[in-house]
Amino acid sequence: MQTFDIWYKLNLHRTKVIVLFLLFSFVQAHAQTRKAGVTLHRIKSDQKTIKYGFMLGVHSNYNGIKYSDRFDTPEYDQIGSIISKKNLGFDLGFMVNIRLADQFSIRVVPVKIGLYQNTVEYRFIDGTVNAQLIESTRIEPGVFFKYRSIRRNNFRMYLIAGISGSIRSGKEDVLTNDDRLEIRKMNAKLEFGIGLERYFEFFKFAPELRYARGIMNVMNPQDNIFHNGLDRINTHSFTLYLHFSD
Repeated sequence: MQTFDIWYKLNLHRTKVIVLFLLFSFVQAHAQTRKAGVTLHRIKSDQKTIKYGFMLGVHSNYNGIKYSDRFDTPEYDQIGSIISKKNLGFDLGFMVNIRLADQFSIRVVPVKIGLYQNTVEYRFIDGTVNAQLIESTRIEPGVFFKYRSIRRNNFRMYLIAGISGSIRSGKEDVLTNDDRLEIRKMNAKLEFGIGLERYFEFFKFAPELRYARGIMNVMNPQDNIFHNGLDRINTHSFTLYLHFSD
């Protein structure tokens, strides 16, 4: 997928850019609260029990790798290290917000599609590199608990945490005889984030920065040089979401 390669070659510090973006939004929110005569938007929207929306996201993801005991055996004398590279991906989803109280709600994400690319490099002592590239489209439903600050004019800060599943679409989770790195079809993730809600006249906009950590070992139990040196692979990602809701 050429798009991923172009973004990766830019070599941007994506996480720092995202954090600075949220900090800038927060500063603007506080500046807005100091203005007199601000028109409050969508006051009745906060009283609705159920609200709908959608999200767009861009994420930076990588794999957490744990070596196995076999990595220190003669089988791996020619491999100096195994390293996971950071890659860029995209997300699109639909959400339902269920109001519990003014500051507490539950966000249900019945459908979210994530486009992922994972690269694991096997670096040999002679300087050569074997890059195992895994591309996948994943369906990722989730349930999250959300705590919001008191509304300040047309702004609210919030914290969010929850759990999500990840199911690879397409081919079944079966083993092959190919000498390559294989990843399981299923995964589960714990997610934590912070965001800022901005009320406009006809909709509500909320940028959000979220970290997700996979809690399952996603490596298939194959018997080849790409698997035997590894004990576990866990997923990690930082995502900037843009939410649009009622």
